[in-house]
Amino acid sequence: MRVDEICSRRIVHVQSTATLQQAARLMRDESARALLVTERTGCGARVVGIVTDRDMVVHGIANRGDCTETAVSEVMTRGLLTIHDDAMISEALRSMLSHGLHRLAVVDRQQRLVGMLSLDDTIRAMGGEWTLLAGILGRDNASGSRQHAPSDLIL
Repeated sequence: MRVDEICSRRIVHVQSTATLQQAARLMRDESARALLVTERTGCGARVVGIVTDRDMVVHGIANRGDCTETAVSEVMTRGLLTIHDDAMISEALRSMLSHGLHRLAVVDRQQRLVGMLSLDDTIRAMGGEWTLLAGILGRDNASGSRQHAPSDLIL
């Protein structure tokens, strides 16, 4: 299975100058657990990092307290690990494991951001595959339990 088959194409971002409260509201409204963090440049918005709900709680609220004054840039992770959209899921999982991440930005061959792959996406997709496999095995077991008449074959 390839990354582009299961990644989310919905990209939700927040300005690095936004407060944690603004980011939290955006996460709530968009049902997102992570936001790409952007900064304005002369050519438009540029992705400079990522902030997760966990970052906001552990590094923001727990350390700073006032989520109406703390900027996202103070708690975000700078940079963004990417994977190509045509990569295999196993490659994405190896990358997540080796870097201790739950999300990867998905880019096309021109390095344009096309989506986000989360650990949840991969679990959901693999769970679907396992369900199909269990269905096949269940069918085999059900047909294997039927009584068969002895065969006329001789060994």
